[in-house]
Amino acid sequence: MPKVSVVVPIYNVEKYLRECLDSIVGQTLKDIEIICVDDGSTDRSLSILREYEQKDPRIKVITKPNAGYGHSMNMGLDAATGEYMGIVDSDDYILPDMYETLYGFAVKDDLDIVRGGYYKCYEINGEEKRVYYSSIPAKYRNKVYSPRKMPEMQFSAVLTPSGIYKIEFLRSNRVRYHESPRAAFQDQGFWFRTHMLANKVLFISEAHYVYRFDNPDSSIVQPNSLNLMMKEFDDIKDFVDTNPEIAY
Repeated sequence: MPKVSVVVPIYNVEKYLRECLDSIVGQTLKDIEIICVDDGSTDRSLSILREYEQKDPRIKVITKPNAGYGHSMNMGLDAATGEYMGIVDSDDYILPDMYETLYGFAVKDDLDIVRGGYYKCYEINGEEKRVYYSSIPAKYRNKVYSPRKMPEMQFSAVLTPSGIYKIEFLRSNRVRYHESPRAAFQDQGFWFRTHMLANKVLFISEAHYVYRFDNPDSSIVQPNSLNLMMKEFDDIKDFVDTNPEIAY
């Protein structure tokens, strides 16, 4: 069983895909599987995936017609055979020791979730600039909590790829992504469900995830994105309504 299954949802990201894959293949934690889900790309993304698949047996490529980010993530989760699941969006990349660090914390305290901070990445005059962000205020870092017992912890950042998630926890609680069309904001529901259902969560200060914030093709800057976000909150409300123990 791999220690971490890394799910990479992909749609038309040929410009960034090699940097993303290189950062995962080069992790100091070698016992990982890399599940790449191509959502009907029409650029060279799939040919790049096939190239990497030939070079590294840890890479598994799933292809399918375009159905959106949530559908891709659910297919990746279904295919995962690891102990924990990591997520890397295909226009982002990660630092070399991300999964070794997070997995070490996860197994030490048998955590459902462990998350770090992250960097927002911009290109300015041809040079990459990173800005550090914490996933949660300092007073909640480096301590194990059950978020549903501390409602203020719901103010953590929604950037779900900054952490890893125990797959047994996800499956036993039937945590899935909302399969709305396109690719905007489907991580909102996953973030809410995991943090409300988890018994043991740790946030650390150190950042390993590099979030590209200047991709002009990012789904969050496309027309109608806010309407899609509203649908995610409707889905969250449905989840709360069917789980009265967390309704407060």
